[in-house]
Amino acid sequence: MRYLFGDSTPFPLGYNFLTTLEAFMSASTRIVQLDVEGTALARQREELAQNRVKGLEALEQFHNVVMRAVQDTAQKVQHQHALEYARTVAEYATHYIEEHRKSTLGANERESLQLRSDSDRRASEMRAQLEAFLKAARIPVLTTTIALRLNIDGKEARHSGSAAFVHPDGIATSFTVAPHRTTAWTAPRKVADFAEGVALRVGVEKSWLRGTVTAKELVVDDWTIVQIDMSEDAFELALRRKLAEKEMLVFRIRRDEAGGVAGTVEHPGAPNAEALPGNLGGQDVAHLERVWAALKAATREVADQKEQLINVALDGQPVFESGLAVPFVVRLVSMFAPTVREIAKRSPNAFELTLKTEAEGGRREELYLRKEALVSTLQPLPAKGREVFAPLGLDTWVPSMTAAPPPVTVSEPPPRLDIVSDPPPTGHPAVPPVPSVPPSARKP
Repeated sequence: MRYLFGDSTPFPLGYNFLTTLEAFMSASTRIVQLDVEGTALARQREELAQNRVKGLEALEQFHNVVMRAVQDTAQKVQHQHALEYARTVAEYATHYIEEHRKSTLGANERESLQLRSDSDRRASEMRAQLEAFLKAARIPVLTTTIALRLNIDGKEARHSGSAAFVHPDGIATSFTVAPHRTTAWTAPRKVADFAEGVALRVGVEKSWLRGTVTAKELVVDDWTIVQIDMSEDAFELALRRKLAEKEMLVFRIRRDEAGGVAGTVEHPGAPNAEALPGNLGGQDVAHLERVWAALKAATREVADQKEQLINVALDGQPVFESGLAVPFVVRLVSMFAPTVREIAKRSPNAFELTLKTEAEGGRREELYLRKEALVSTLQPLPAKGREVFAPLGLDTWVPSMTAAPPPVTVSEPPPRLDIVSDPPPTGHPAVPPVPSVPPSARKP
C-alpha cells in the first residue's frame, strides 16, 4: 500500500501523516498552554515577593529614622521617664519589625513551595502529553537501535526490550517496547528460526594427551537467542545451548565506515576458552551477518510496540530536564510545516486536509482531517502561544465562502497564587482604616 496526496500524486511519507498531525496539535497546544501559564505564575510570584521585600525595607528604614529621633530626644530631656519611654518604644518597635520580617519571609517561602509544586505538576502533564503523542505518532526515522532480552524465571521465559530512534532535525527518542505483543516474539527463538547452517569455529576442544586447546566447528542452529543489541553498524548476539545451563556464546560484530566487517566472540564461564583467539574468522563473520540481517527484519515490528518513554532529546540535551518542551514543539512545527502546507495546497476540499491510500490492486481510499478541528486547538492559547504554530499556516485556512475562524480568545488569567494579606504582628492591634468621604459629600 502507498499513500497519495489529495490530487492523487505520490505522497513522500509511508504512513498516515494526518493521524500524526492531529495527535501533535492536541498534545503540543496543551504543552504550550501549560508553559505560558507557568511563566505567568512565576512572574506574578516574583513581583509579589519583590513587593513584600520592598515593603519590609521601607519599614526598616522608617524604624531606624524613628528610633534615632526618639533616642536623640530622650537624651536631650535627660529624665528617667523619658529614657524609660524610649527604651520601651525601641523594644516594641524592634519586636514589631522582627515579626514583620518573619511574616514576609514565611509568605515568600510558602508561595515558592506552592509555585514549585505547580511547576512539577505542569512538567508531569507536559511529559504525559508528549509521551502520548510520541507513542501514537509516526516521525521520520534516520536510525534505529533495538535491544532485546530473554528473561528466564524458572520454566517461564519472556522477552523484554527497548528501542532508540534518531530522527531528523536533532531529535532523538527512546522507549521500552513489548516484544511479546508480536507473534514472532511470544516465545524463545532459536538461531535456526532466522538462518540455518550457521556453523562457526567457536567451539572449545582440549586435547587429553597434549593438553592443548583448539577451536572446533560448532553448529549453533539449535542454540537459543537470549540477547540482541542491534544498530545500523553494530550487532551483539548472546546464545545459550540450553536455557537451564550457563554455557553461552557472545558475539560482537561492527561495520566500519569503509564497509568492512569484523567481529569477536566470548565464552563466558567456559573453561579453557581464554586460550582461544577472540577474533572471528571471515566465514564466521559472514554467517553472523546473515543472522544480523534476518533479525533486523524480524524486529521491525517490535520497534512499533512502544510501552513507556525513556528519554526524548533535542540536539543531545534531555528535553524535560533541560526545560526544552516548548523548543521541542517548535522544532516539530518546523519539521511538519512543509508537509502540512503541501497537503493543504493539494487537497480538493477547502475545508479539509486530504490524503489517499492505494492498495496493490489499485483500489483507493480517502483519508481526511477537518481543518476546523486543527484551528480549534489554538483557541485556548494567547497570541504569544499561538505564534508557535504560525509556520503551519493554520490562520490562512479561511475559505472565501465561509466566515473567518473565531479570533484568538483572551485566555482566562492563570490561576493566581492564594495570597492573604499579611496579618499584623502578634499582640499588636491593627490600625482601623480611615473611612473615605463619599463623592456626594466631597468639596469641589
